[in-house]
Amino acid sequence: MIRFLTPNFLYALSLLAIPVIIHLFNFRRFKKVVFTNVRFLQELKEETTRVSKLKHLLVLACRLLAVMFLVFAFAQPIIPIGKAGVQSAQKNVSVFVDNSFSMEGVTKDGSLLEVAKKKATEIVNAYPPTTRFQLLTNDFQSVHQRLITKDEFLDELSRVKISPISRNLSSVIERQKEAFSQQQYDAKDFFIVSDFQSSTSDLDQVKSDSLMNLNIVSLPVQATANAFIDTCSLNSPVVLLNKPSELNVVVSNGGEEDLDNIPVKLSINGSQRAVATVSVPAGKSVTTTMSFTVTVPGWQKLEVSIVDQPITFDDKYYLSFEVKQELNVLSLDGHNGGPYLKALFGQDPFFKFNQVPVNQVDYSSLQKQDLVILNELPALSSGLSAELMKYLSKGGSIIWFPDSSADLSGYNQFLQQIGGETFTGIESTNDKVENIDLKSPIFSDIFEKNQRSASNIDYPVTSKHFVFTGNTKSSRQVLMSLQSGAAFLSEYSKDKGKVFLFAVPLTPGFSNLARHAIVVPMLYKIALYSMHSPAMMSVIGGDASIEVEAAEPGGEETFHLTNAESKIDLIPMHRVLPGGIAINANDQIPVAGQYDLAVSGKNIATLSFNYNRKESVMQFSDEATLQEKGKSARIGSMNYYKPTAADLTKTLNQLAEGISLWKYCIILVLLFLLAETLILRYWKTS
Repeated sequence: MIRFLTPNFLYALSLLAIPVIIHLFNFRRFKKVVFTNVRFLQELKEETTRVSKLKHLLVLACRLLAVMFLVFAFAQPIIPIGKAGVQSAQKNVSVFVDNSFSMEGVTKDGSLLEVAKKKATEIVNAYPPTTRFQLLTNDFQSVHQRLITKDEFLDELSRVKISPISRNLSSVIERQKEAFSQQQYDAKDFFIVSDFQSSTSDLDQVKSDSLMNLNIVSLPVQATANAFIDTCSLNSPVVLLNKPSELNVVVSNGGEEDLDNIPVKLSINGSQRAVATVSVPAGKSVTTTMSFTVTVPGWQKLEVSIVDQPITFDDKYYLSFEVKQELNVLSLDGHNGGPYLKALFGQDPFFKFNQVPVNQVDYSSLQKQDLVILNELPALSSGLSAELMKYLSKGGSIIWFPDSSADLSGYNQFLQQIGGETFTGIESTNDKVENIDLKSPIFSDIFEKNQRSASNIDYPVTSKHFVFTGNTKSSRQVLMSLQSGAAFLSEYSKDKGKVFLFAVPLTPGFSNLARHAIVVPMLYKIALYSMHSPAMMSVIGGDASIEVEAAEPGGEETFHLTNAESKIDLIPMHRVLPGGIAINANDQIPVAGQYDLAVSGKNIATLSFNYNRKESVMQFSDEATLQEKGKSARIGSMNYYKPTAADLTKTLNQLAEGISLWKYCIILVLLFLLAETLILRYWKTS
């Protein structure tokens, strides 16, 4: 549909009456012709009249059309082709320039990031001076949340660099909306300048907005082969000093071609410890296991690396964890302490074992223990229960052997606090352990694989055992149960801590547990499980925090995160927790690697930061995919600009004004005037 930018000129069409008037008065004059023979008079008159009438009509048509198209030219006819409305009096324009790692790709015009900057410049040049702009990148910097002038925009654009952070399009658009939420303008335009990686192009997750004018500016990209380290994880939750350990490394192929014999290297504290090779089919992942042994206690810095070109940001993976030299175990004994626990833990130098009567315990010492054993306490006082709850909140572990003559009311109060069942009494019947949860890390490697399903395994037997009432909201996980179905060993989770409750005391009279072969590896595994030191790894740009056991700094003291290789020293955001802190510095970290966390000049932990792997798979969304996702989200208006699109300034002006036709109108005016001249000069009617 044709529109006119200056429709008032159309009133000049009334001038069409002038050629009509000229025609009526000028061509009504008759020329006298003298004939010697009047018999041809009628025939000649009819022929001359027909030819003259046709000539006059053609001349009239040429003059009318010339005047009409001259008026049209001044009225500026256009063919609208879009809804951008660039020439609106006032407008908000948000331009997102993708600066993630994938924008390091190279084209004939330079890097994708440089091409994106050029496109962004063309966008802002299409708008009038009154327009206010927002420049947004993956960094989500606060300075990019305000609306600025064109000159300020171009200045900020020149500073944009590659960022380790990758954002989904849905979060980008929501961020763009936030900048406009408090502003009152005639219109709002959103521009996304990106390579549109499939992993981040979630337009279908954008909240429906019928007023949104979304402009997709695609960049010239192509699929590229890429091998990368996806994840790394320890095979065991605990790494022991001078004991073999295993690391599972997942290597993925994000390209369309098979990759063979990729070397994988494992380094610990800067020293290479293991090497492996993997072959990964196209679009698949392969897991390889690398063995290592830690010989020095303290924080361990693991680096797994491959060599792969041309994309290298995901060729390294960092992991850190602490290996302790000893494990603190405190046994709080009742009147029947017995020698069993001391025989188990007191003979191994790895365990720093301390056995104390419950009435002599220093409550403050509980918080320094890795494992606390409640060994047949006749009662649980309110003071001790409170300290134990505090201990659990910090991630402590408790092994609980009940006393045969205990005050069950105190027991039950503590059980209720941890969300468990309650003691109801003692059942004096012979029974036998029948089921063991082999999926639990406590029993995962106690039995040989060929024995796990054997029915003739010598399990502990009981003559008496405590029984409990049911609780549908209980956090209990039954690790060992009797033939009668009663729980023999239960695990409760409370905050960050664990409670392991046995249904029998350790001393004889209830069962043969104290002298059974299973008790040593079982209690040993529970003790190791209690010192679980999770691997410290986080993704740059993520929201997850890292919890670290540390004392809160006092006075002027602050935490520092330092990376010696990149000479980075920053003060991270942190939140104080019971017995430690939660570090959340993912948006502050500029470079992946190992960072030492220190306070008052003392290193207390090592934190590992890795780049996000979302963009490691080199696949991109095409126009059809993006358009379909936009329809699914019910976006009001969405324009797509191909990678081969010409100057965006010209294109956007066309979207606003349409295709201008006034030049064609002038050409038609000249053609009709020429036709009139030719008709009058060369068409003879007599």
